[in-house]
Parts: sequence; structure tokens; C-alpha cells
Amino acid sequence: MLAAILPTILFLSSLGLALFALLLPVYAFVPNLIERALHFGMAIPLIFLASRKAAGPAVRWLDIGLTGLGLFLCGYIIVNFQAVLDQYGVVTGPAQTLMGLLMVLIVLEAARRMIRPILPTITLLFLLYALYGHLIPGYFGHVKYDLAQIVGMLYLTTGGIWGQLTGISANIIAIFVFMGAFVGETGGGTGFRLLSIRAAGRLRGGPAKVATVASAMFGTISGSASANVVTTGAFTIPMMKKLGFRPAFAAAVEAVASTGGQIMPPIMGAGAFIMAELIQTPYLKIAVAAFIPSLLYYFTCWVGIHFFAMRDGLRGLDADELPPWRDTMRASAFFVVPFGVLLAFLVLAYTPQYAAFWATLSTIPLAFLSTDFRFDGSSLQKVTRAVREGGPQVAMIASICACAQIIIAILSHTGLGVKISSTIIELSGGSLFLTLVLTMVTCIILGMEVPTTAAYIMAVIVAAPALIQLGVHPLAAHLFVFYFAILSAITPPVCGAVYIAAGMAGADWMETARYSLRLSYAAFLLPFVFVYDYSMLLIVEGGPLVIAAAIVRTTLAMVTLSAGFIGQLRGPLTWVGRLLLIAVGILWIVPHWAWDLLAGIGTLFVFLDRRRLYRTDSFTLTP
Repeated sequence: MLAAILPTILFLSSLGLALFALLLPVYAFVPNLIERALHFGMAIPLIFLASRKAAGPAVRWLDIGLTGLGLFLCGYIIVNFQAVLDQYGVVTGPAQTLMGLLMVLIVLEAARRMIRPILPTITLLFLLYALYGHLIPGYFGHVKYDLAQIVGMLYLTTGGIWGQLTGISANIIAIFVFMGAFVGETGGGTGFRLLSIRAAGRLRGGPAKVATVASAMFGTISGSASANVVTTGAFTIPMMKKLGFRPAFAAAVEAVASTGGQIMPPIMGAGAFIMAELIQTPYLKIAVAAFIPSLLYYFTCWVGIHFFAMRDGLRGLDADELPPWRDTMRASAFFVVPFGVLLAFLVLAYTPQYAAFWATLSTIPLAFLSTDFRFDGSSLQKVTRAVREGGPQVAMIASICACAQIIIAILSHTGLGVKISSTIIELSGGSLFLTLVLTMVTCIILGMEVPTTAAYIMAVIVAAPALIQLGVHPLAAHLFVFYFAILSAITPPVCGAVYIAAGMAGADWMETARYSLRLSYAAFLLPFVFVYDYSMLLIVEGGPLVIAAAIVRTTLAMVTLSAGFIGQLRGPLTWVGRLLLIAVGILWIVPHWAWDLLAGIGTLFVFLDRRRLYRTDSFTLTP
């Protein structure tokens, strides 16, 4: 019986999430407590009923029980929201204490179902700290809280589970996820693919560069490295292998390119919306600030591919393998239209969610057309697929935000956040560089086991205050954390994007990871660059010349560092040439005219000295 109606239940849950996300920007009169409880409640069936479809009867009944319990607990908040607000987190008896405890356990289990266990495990440790931290002597201890006080604060206030992050998930992230699903399903995905092949297919190493372009474009709507790998890798990896690319290299290209999609405006994934709320900065300003670093990330990836293609003699696609320009431009309209609508409303200073509302609606007429602009009778199926695709993604993000909100509440309630930030500064001796390195390591470690959004949230609540205290601009501090939370997807030993791409290519994941690091080594320096030079983020006074100089200097650094790490510039480099280029790249990063002059001389020397710095015995130098 349940198996027969389960698909309908899951679709209705996704549809409810979609309609709620679309209506909120237009009819935003729902009280915060109701809005957040309703959002999480509609995600609960997608979390517990869709996670184990092949389970036995006992497990299935457990899932039904958890779904019913979760819906009841969310419903209690919705029905009694005024009384709950009046309580200010003070429970009225054992029944509310039990309900609060069960809600916390539901959130932990939801996060465990949707992502790896690391986030709920860390959350559980914070809960234990809240309960027993009074037993810790010295600086990290706190006053005693009993169970009723903790669960009351978490369940019966907007500072706990129903706090800011859950609100961001309901208010902003959900509608952008559905917008991305609608763009992809109504023809935008085809437009991405055709345009990227047309733009880069004929170039040296063309299929790999196609992967870069396609992943950059698709990443603007997916916000997920794994989803990006699966979607664009389905056509780029076979294309690369067909033309002689090593499977590990093909997988690495897709992993690195897909990872960068989360930092590519205008959408940038869920983390960017959370950033906008945490630092109270307009989302458009964050997107503008991230634009140049995101272009440099993809430029670095592109340059690395070019050097590998030169080294291995890889070719591009033949002319007859490219899609016609006419078909390409027609298909491109399917993502240009919604993106144009989105940007227009953002520039006119409307809220991001209101802009996403109209961008999503603009895809509905496109659903009635095929990519060659003929009537398509499958419009309802396209919309249905978009709803089915978006619902589980929203449910996953809702579980992450609710779980992370528990951590934030405990950090604030116990004062632990301030203590950790002070300890980071103390360990670094007040050195900004050492604090940045500690933050980078923290972000990468956290990001190895959880999605980018969760890694960013966990790292930023303790690391960003330390960076800001040392004088770093809040936007630069948050973007620094965001970048390294993203780059953890291609950093061994736990590198989710690499695992998925290697599996699709039939390649060894270790070899794929090595290629990934060589393609993206230089990109790991970008966050350090914009922390020390705000002109990269367009948030510095000094005019266009200062910004242009920073872009040129960083571009040269990325080229020389990539060439040094890969061992290829005009031809294969000797070890002396590689080390010299790496040193020159580091000099280019330092914003000082004397170092720039020295770097320019070094770059010219490496470019011209063919006899001592290039291996001319095996390869011909490229003019």
C-alpha cells in the first residue's frame, strides 16, 4: 500500500515546498516561527520516506513513525506559535521538555539521513558541552544548564532550531534551488552544453575546456559540486576519453571545474545566501565581489588544461563535431532569459528571492518550447521533473541548516564562540597569516565530510570572528572561509567531487586527485590574495587602475604558478625552470612595485631562456 502511494507523497511534499518557496517572496506575511516550522515540516517526508526505499517492513514503519513524529512536532509550533513566543523558551512542564528533546533528535537524524554523519556528530558533541560544560574547569567552562533549559531554548524560540539559518533556507535558498531546477529542466541544461561545446570545442584540449565552460555555467544554478560533476560530466568525460585524454585527467578536469561552480555568480550556491544574511550585506554586492576571483579560478583551470594539452599533444574537436551556431544560440535563450530576468531585478535593488520568483516564472513559457523553438507537448513533464528534482535538494539544505542552527545557538548561549575565536588568535600569536592558515586547514577538514554549506557554516561561526578581529574586512573573511569550504571537495583524502568523477571515468581516484591538485594548486592561493588585496573584491578605494593592476598581477601569478606546478610553458620545463616559475608566481602575488618588477624580469627570463630552462631533447618549443 505505502509503496504504491509513496511517489505521490514525495511529489506532493516537493510541490508543497516549491509553492511555499515561490509564494513567500510575494506574500511575505507569515510569522518567522510558522514559516520555518512549516518549511522544515514539508521537508520531513522527503528526508525520512525517500532515504531508504528498499528497506524492510520494520525499517519502513520506523521511517513512517519518524515522519509522523516530526510533522506533529512542527505542527505544534505552527498551531501554538503565539503561546510559544510568549514563553520565551521556558518550558511549561515535562511534556514540552520531551517534545523539545524529540525535535532535537529528529533534526540530528534528518541531517544524518541527508548527509554524512559528521555534522550531527559534531552537533551532538556541542549538545553534550551545553549539558556538561559546567564541569569543565577554567576558561572553557560555563554556568550550569539543565535539559529543560537547553531544549526549551532550541525548540521554543527563534534562536534555536527555528533560527536565522532555517529562515534563510525557507526564505531564500529554497526558491533559488527550484529556480535552478526549472532552468535546467526547461532547456537551460541543453543550452549550457551546446554553448560550451561551440565556444571551446575547437581549441587545444577542447573537450577539457568545454568541461570548464559547461561546469562554470551549470554551477551557477546547481550550487553543488557533486551535482555539477554528475550533470556535466555525463557528456564531457566520455568526450575527453574519446579524444585520447587519460581517464584520470578527464575526471580531474571535471572535478575541478565543477567545484568552482559554487563560487560563480550570479547564484554561487546556498552558502552565499547565508553569507549575505550573516554579514548583513546585499547579495548582489557579494556576487559582484566574488566575480573576479571566480573568473580567475576558472582561468587558472583553463590555463592548467592548456599546459597539459600542450604536454600530451591533445587536440580539439573536429569542425563537424561542433553544433551549428544557429542551434546553439536558440538553445542559449533557455538560460539567458531567466538569468537576464534575475539580474535585472537584482540590479533594480529587489530582494534576491523576489528576483528568483520572476526568473522562475520566466521559465514556464519556455517549457512549452523545445530548444529549436517548436511547440513541445511535454511541458507538464518538464515542470514535474523540476519539482521532483528541487524538493530533495531543498530538504537536504533544510536539514543542514536546522542542524547547524543548534550549533550556533549553543555557541551563543554558552559563549563558546567567543572563546574559540580568542583561542585561534592566541595560537597564531596575533599573526594574520597564521590565522588564515589555521582557518584554511579547519575549512578543508570540515568540508571533507559534509557539503559546502555545512562546512562553511561550521567554520565561519568560529573562524570569521577571529579574522575580523585581526582587521580583515567581514566580506573578505567570509569569502575566504567559503572558498576553502568549497575547495575541500577536491582536496584528498576525502574529496567528494574527485570520487564521483573518477567513478564516472573509470579512473583511479588517487591519480585523479593528483591531477586535480596540479590543476588547482594556484587557485588555493586566491583567497589569500584577496584577503591581503581588497581590490580583487572591488571593495577598495583607489579607482579602476588599482583594480586593473591587481587583476593583471594575480593573472600573471596564476599563469606562472600553474606552469611551474605542471612543468610546461612554451615547452617542457626543467626542474630549475619549474622552481623559478613558482618563485616568480609568488612574487607576482605580493602587491609591491619592487617585487612586481623582479617578477616581471623573472617571467621574461623564463619565457626567453630556451637553452637552460626547457627540455628541448624530447619536445619542440611552442612559439
